[in-house]
Amino acid sequence: FTMLRTLYLVLLVGFINAQYLVEDESGCATITVEMPGPFSRVRIDATNYEFDGNSTCAKEWDDSDTIPCSITEADGVFTATAEVCNIEKHYYAGFLIKDFMQNRRFGYVSVYFTQGGKWTNIGDNCIQPQTTPGEIDATGKTNVEIKCIRQKACPMGPYTTILMSSRELCRDYGAPKCTEVEDGENRVLTTYLQRPKGEAVSWAFCSTQDSFLSYR
Repeated sequence: FTMLRTLYLVLLVGFINAQYLVEDESGCATITVEMPGPFSRVRIDATNYEFDGNSTCAKEWDDSDTIPCSITEADGVFTATAEVCNIEKHYYAGFLIKDFMQNRRFGYVSVYFTQGGKWTNIGDNCIQPQTTPGEIDATGKTNVEIKCIRQKACPMGPYTTILMSSRELCRDYGAPKCTEVEDGENRVLTTYLQRPKGEAVSWAFCSTQDSFLSYR
């Protein structure tokens, strides 16, 4: 039995989600996430699987290595599904959003494998989602605080961006700057998202170029 813990209620009712979590310790997991649009790729840890638009995602350099994946749409809501096995060996799965991001921006709707809360493999990931609040209370607020926690030393260097589809909210390497605090071996980056008028749901993303987190 796969438990996919979704931690969100949409901004309309006062909360924002920072991640999807799969809490099973081992075996296979069928992941189902809501998307702001179709996806073109599933990323498992650092390996990309390209979506054929139907029911299969194939490793980009070895199309004999495939995973089941699909997308459905109903009343403007997109739902992506993928099956990932050997989750005891993995820490991350993400769905690359197609046609939603603007001006060469990109973002993944992100899922993390916790191995029953042990987070066995998360040290291989730059972003450290286990210490990121899963639910952010936005009740009565016009601005919502967004945090992205990352390791100080990462393969792609000290480059972090918190962004939306059409603009960057903050960076740690240039303007607009994130508020930044050191916490042991991690850095905590913080910014604020003004709740868009007339939108019940908003999406934001954190990227270190090789690790990703999504907020809904």
